Amino acid sequence: MAEHRVAQNMRVEIELVSKNKTREKLEFVLVPDEAADFDKGLLGLGTPLAQTILGHAAGEMLDYKRGDIAQVRILSVKPNVAPSASDVAQEREETLRRARDKAELDSMVSFALTFDSKWGDYDPEQIVKRYEESEAQRSEKAETPTKDADSGDPKERTP
Repeated sequence: MAEHRVAQNMRVEIELVSKNKTREKLEFVLVPDEAADFDKGLLGLGTPLAQTILGHAAGEMLDYKRGDIAQVRILSVKPNVAPSASDVAQEREETLRRARDKAELDSMVSFALTFDSKWGDYDPEQIVKRYEESEAQRSEKAETPTKDADSGDPKERTP
């Protein structure tokens, strides 16, 4: 069996060894920096830790002097079977879009609650209703397969 080396999209388990010899185990997948999210176990390739272990194999002990950490031991390296980094990046973009839309909605509702003019008031409940309807339509479009014009086969619709 070929020995795996640390590279992008590999699941890596390491042990950080401190100067006083305490040890801490970590497991993560190496991904492009734009898809990194350490809370989800995704370490960016540009980080000092990733740069230190790239190209090395399980069983190696490497110097890694950061804070109270003195060394890093690579415990295992295996291919990642979880969603790809591009899927994670796409999910992050969608989450950010929803957050921006929600902030805009909150701003419109706040404005509607404070605005009064001789031509009439804005209705905050109507603003929220239209927002929820547009989100529901967007979800339906993302989940509904469409027919491929060339073959007639269903294909996924991209938002």
